[in-house]
Amino acid sequence: MNRWSNVFLGLVMALGLGACVREKLPDCPPMQVTLSVKDKNYFNIDDAAKLGLLERKAEDLPFRSYVSSLYYIVHDADGNVVAEQKNTVIDNDDLVQQIVLPSSLPYGTYSFTVWGNMKSDEPLGENATEADIEEVGAAFNDIYLANGTFEYQYGKEKHTLGLERTKGNLLIKAENIPDNIDFSTKDIMDVFSLVDNSFNYSNLTDLHTNLDWEVHNEILTQTLVGPSPGYEDSALDVEFIEKGTSSQGDVRNASSSASLVPERVYCTFGRNELTILRYVYVGDGSSNEFKVYIMVNAAWEQVIDMDIQE
Repeated sequence: MNRWSNVFLGLVMALGLGACVREKLPDCPPMQVTLSVKDKNYFNIDDAAKLGLLERKAEDLPFRSYVSSLYYIVHDADGNVVAEQKNTVIDNDDLVQQIVLPSSLPYGTYSFTVWGNMKSDEPLGENATEADIEEVGAAFNDIYLANGTFEYQYGKEKHTLGLERTKGNLLIKAENIPDNIDFSTKDIMDVFSLVDNSFNYSNLTDLHTNLDWEVHNEILTQTLVGPSPGYEDSALDVEFIEKGTSSQGDVRNASSSASLVPERVYCTFGRNELTILRYVYVGDGSSNEFKVYIMVNAAWEQVIDMDIQE
């Protein structure tokens, strides 16, 4: 084989090899965050379960049995929004949920804020890293939150986050209430309503609820409520009313002879905690005589033993 033949053969081989060279590398594996539910039950749920007031949820139910909707927002290290999902109802029975970011996202540091059980985006602030849990769309919901900052780099594409409750739950059991009472109100003073994605609470507010009774004499109510600012720093007023005696639309205008008003109770509401109170009426139907108990360390502790005559 002469010199020119060798040159020609070399050119053919070079062209053949060039056809196998990729002009573009494949995308890196995308960043992925797996969401689970950390607070599936209140930490003192057994106290309520033993009394038959609230059932413990199984720990292996689908994700949406605890958190039925999700909103998330992702910021880069400079605070820019790189991904966002508006409030979305979960329509699968998976035990966990996945957030998969675009594969085109460059390596770097990213922070995730995830809200659960909101009915709308209205409670969220401008950058969605804080929420008013007493705003429309959140006030009567068991709001969950998760937040994490992760490094996205080769070999570290997968991360996990556990959602936690932002509120507590006030359970009130009323006993021996006269037959004519068919309505009750609750006023809770000085609880937090604003929470940021680091679980820092602020903005004290008051809550008011009304309840029509379906069953007389004995009643159980639940009220989702933000944490107290300190020990016994939140006040609770309860009124038991015969609604039919009110002359105006607001049942709180009912005459005093048709309502029973226990003394104010000072409470400490905690995140993911049940506050359990028991109001036992011991009067004759016309006087405000109550014994009030609170569940402490799985035992009833009396907080009010009163005898106030009208």
